[in-house]
Amino acid sequence: MIHSCVDRRPGRTVALLLAALACVVMLRLGVSQGASIPIGWLVDPSTASRAELAMLPGVGPSLARAIILDRIARGPFRSIDDLSRVRGIGPARLAALRPWLRVEGTP
Repeated sequence: MIHSCVDRRPGRTVALLLAALACVVMLRLGVSQGASIPIGWLVDPSTASRAELAMLPGVGPSLARAIILDRIARGPFRSIDDLSRVRGIGPARLAALRPWLRVEGTP
């Protein structure tokens, strides 16, 4: 019996295709980890993707993953200070990230 390698979960396939497309677009625009962040660009840690979080200064792929896992386990961030509950984000890192962050419902 031959098994096919077709992913039978269309939602996951679409998500992977969209993520790949986003990576291609970011590479075309010259946006990569360590690239300069556009002025006025703010990230909501309660809704941001791993790629968006990883673009923040001082946040790499593993810390971005930790932020996402924390919001899955504990719910959305109600304030920027809530990010301090994520292991790896202390007062200094939080202060450095603050200019790049917004939480829906806060200025």
